[in-house]
Amino acid sequence: MQPEFYPMPSFPTLAVREVEISSRWYQETLGFAHVFTMPGPDGRAGLVHLRWAKYADLLIRSGAAVADKKGVGITLSYAVADGLDALAARARAAFVQEPGDRPWNARDFSVADPDGFTLTFTMGPLKRDVSFDAVIAKAQKRE
Repeated sequence: MQPEFYPMPSFPTLAVREVEISSRWYQETLGFAHVFTMPGPDGRAGLVHLRWAKYADLLIRSGAAVADKKGVGITLSYAVADGLDALAARARAAFVQEPGDRPWNARDFSVADPDGFTLTFTMGPLKRDVSFDAVIAKAQKRE
């Protein structure tokens, strides 16, 4: 099936050490779909377009290695309609934060990709009969 092409209102582009390795990791570990690959000047993959869901696209490109951990302070977040725990089981080896129910009425977990970029996958709201104001009030009591 051909991927749908559409203008993307916003998307992250990550510079990674090995585009092929990262592309395979995103697809096999997290279930991202491959949209297309553009070759770089050396004939190897220079840029890969991946998709988690419609309007949740990710571009990875070849980038120089850096001495410090890449992506410090940046987290890419993705909504999960269902199957969060099954996805977490696939990605267990890369956990930064175990799956858990959070005070903001969601269940999530975080992983680090091969270059150290953090991704958080969130499913929620867990309780649909709770107002946003009630969630905020409960979270503020925990501080």
